[in-house]
Amino acid sequence: MYLFMQKTGNVLFGKQLEFRVRLFNILACGGMLSSLMGIVYGLIIKAGVNTLLLNAVLAVFAASLLLYSLKSGNYQRCYVITIIVVFFILFPAVFLNLGGYSGGIPMFFVFAVLFTVFMIEGKKVYIFAGLELILYTSLFVFAYYNPEIVKRITNETVELIDNIVCFLIVSVVLGLTMALHFNLYNQQQNELIAARKKAEEHAKIKSELFAGMSHEMRTPLTVMSAYAQFAVEQIRESEVNEQTLADLSTISEEAKRLAEMADGTLKILLSTSDPGETNERAVRPVNIGDLAKRLTHLLKPFAMQKNRKLTISIKDDLPEIHGNADELTQLLWNIIQNAITHSCGIIELAVHADETGVAVTVKDDGEGIKAELLPHIFERGIVDDKGGSGLGLSICRDIARSHGGDITVQSEFGVGTCVSVTLKGKAEGFDV
Repeated sequence: MYLFMQKTGNVLFGKQLEFRVRLFNILACGGMLSSLMGIVYGLIIKAGVNTLLLNAVLAVFAASLLLYSLKSGNYQRCYVITIIVVFFILFPAVFLNLGGYSGGIPMFFVFAVLFTVFMIEGKKVYIFAGLELILYTSLFVFAYYNPEIVKRITNETVELIDNIVCFLIVSVVLGLTMALHFNLYNQQQNELIAARKKAEEHAKIKSELFAGMSHEMRTPLTVMSAYAQFAVEQIRESEVNEQTLADLSTISEEAKRLAEMADGTLKILLSTSDPGETNERAVRPVNIGDLAKRLTHLLKPFAMQKNRKLTISIKDDLPEIHGNADELTQLLWNIIQNAITHSCGIIELAVHADETGVAVTVKDDGEGIKAELLPHIFERGIVDDKGGSGLGLSICRDIARSHGGDITVQSEFGVGTCVSVTLKGKAEGFDV
């Protein structure tokens, strides 16, 4: 029985329904309930056959209209039918057959106007509500000047009971309706607030994602720009040799990597999944030593332009890292490029195996990081006197942790900085 009532309640008042649909269903159920109560009350006070018949017709009409609306889904038609049949025809008939304005039926007129305002929208609400006000006012005047047509209640006790019962019926139905109405309204407001918060969170995640992608796309663009400049200078000097071909090959590789980044960003932008959900990532064994050698080769020209010396030390027998090669490239590129930017002369890159996987350290002899800035360097938007986007180290930490490791920074202002990255041999969260 409980499951049946729960299922029925969901069909009639479920969240999947439009607000006015739920309100109409409440009205139809309320109409059936009040009509049945009217029949019981009529039997108790021994009301006339016409009164009992009217209440029975109302109950059957409300039930039929409810079933029709559920099957057809044409609720707008049901709204209009309800207003015309119930509020414009049946209510006036009951008014004339149950005491006129000395009985309790006028309370139902308030019920009718209120629900008309709820159910109809636009200009039609003013038309229907205005006609109801005119009709009901006219009924009062008509009953006053034509008392012989109105079947008045002659017993004062019955009149008192009639007014009390009508008052209770209208009050209970309207009270329950208004309570359900505000409950539905509050639910919708809470859902809207939750949806807005979720949308704001998603917007923030996407904003951070695209900011990070923008930051990382500058890397291949910088490489392409620099090596294109080298190739142009060599061609102008008529020195088209193996180095020129190597430089052009580097430009091609970085352009391909940039295209893959742009493609990945577009897929995320068009994705219907939540931005915070982990998407499938390209995973393969990565040799961090080979990756470090390649990046050192790419970055040495930049170091030479700044009169810096970039050295590399790679131990043998390094375990492979199962992870995303593009992300690991971004990680190492960022920390090496940062060291070149802030160094005064020498940058030392070292890669060796540790007890859990691979460790990478990058040392420079630059100006170091101020003590008050050091605790905040992994926060997004934090920059030093030399500027920057404030995203690099934050991205590096995210990549390191997604590969089962972490990143730490030791720095002494005026002396230099050492960045240490640890990566596990098999990163958590990757299916290999």
